[in-house]
Amino acid sequence: MKNKLMSIGTMIIGVLLAAGPQFLFKVCPVGDKPMKCFYTAKALIAVGVILAVVGALQLLAKQAESKRLLAITGAVVCVMSILFPTVLIGSCMKPDMACNVLTFPITHTLSAIGIVLQGILFFVSKEKER
Repeated sequence: MKNKLMSIGTMIIGVLLAAGPQFLFKVCPVGDKPMKCFYTAKALIAVGVILAVVGALQLLAKQAESKRLLAITGAVVCVMSILFPTVLIGSCMKPDMACNVLTFPITHTLSAIGIVLQGILFFVSKEKER
């Protein structure tokens, strides 16, 4: 039961990471040319879809080893969603822009929750194998 809830939570986080920066907690509006946060939001679509698929696979996985490997994969994907706006692509230069005030703090929080969920899934799967 715990595994199913964690897997569904992973899928929800994936959907929020993919759709959130586009529709719910939007990045800065595009003016003359797109800013870094626009491209980061586009990259988060791919990351969110991958995380949602990992969550679905966790839901379907039967073996403990598969669940552990998917948990590691999910944690890496969550770390990537933190690295895109901070290191890899970046966000707007001004700290008071919408992406820095709203969008990326929410995506960082979702990613941190995802990392915790993956850690729990990893250790719960490890205990069930024993």
